[in-house]
Amino acid sequence: MPADEDPREEALRRAFRYLSHRPRTRSELERHLTRRGYDDAVVAAALRRCEALGYVDDRAFAVSWTLDRIRLKPRGIARIRMELREKGVSEEDAWTGIRHAFAEEGIEERDLLERAAEKRWRARRSEDPRTVRRRLAAYLSRRGFRSYDVREVVDRLVEGLES
Repeated sequence: MPADEDPREEALRRAFRYLSHRPRTRSELERHLTRRGYDDAVVAAALRRCEALGYVDDRAFAVSWTLDRIRLKPRGIARIRMELREKGVSEEDAWTGIRHAFAEEGIEERDLLERAAEKRWRARRSEDPRTVRRRLAAYLSRRGFRSYDVREVVDRLVEGLES
């Protein structure tokens, strides 16, 4: 880069490079550019340009993130929401993205819970029922599923082991 290059152009180029690896939230991009030493006005200009081009869209990010969680790493809505908030997505965009993704997949949180529980349960069903119950419930709770749903699903799966 030439020494006399406009910092706005340099920041924008850096933003494009950062966004080329994977989708990012507005907050992630802002932190990245700030850490690189750009002043607030330059960062704000780069953010506006990236948003205008559609390269940064927190609502679309929330949908994409949620779809990945639904398809690849089942998580409860509470956990997905927490992950999105940690990424800097607003509460409104997080909820909108979650609702849209669940509707797009035609799935409910309970379906994800069942899928995650059954997969984990198959690998553990030869163990002591009390141990399976405790470990399975802890596993599902860490993934953000509601405790009363976890209890119902775990009870149903482990019931057959105790008979």
